[in-house]
Amino acid sequence: MPVRIPSPQDIDLTEKRLQTHAKKHFVGKYGVKEIRARFKNNFLLLEVIKHQKEGMFGKMFNMGSVKTVGKLARLEFQGPNNWKFFIYSYDNNRYESYKGLREGTIEDCLDLAAKVFIVK
Repeated sequence: MPVRIPSPQDIDLTEKRLQTHAKKHFVGKYGVKEIRARFKNNFLLLEVIKHQKEGMFGKMFNMGSVKTVGKLARLEFQGPNNWKFFIYSYDNNRYESYKGLREGTIEDCLDLAAKVFIVK
């Protein structure tokens, strides 16, 4: 099966949908400052940026909060409304398939990644 690369229009629409959904459900809650999407060829890498009140650096340098970036998932473009979902495994330091969702919309993928890593 040939690799499908998202068009500039697909990328723009995906980023808008992702940010709209992220702002509505996650940004400003659970310590989430931002949900970041980075495109690499046919993949979209989802990351979360959080501000944590505690931490070694925060305590050492008497800072109020520390910004952390965490990997959430890698999505493979199948079409504008269909992405293959791979969750990040911190135990194995790689992206792996996830039993709860194989493919879905950008919103479905973000919701599942958030359920695993953000909303506990």
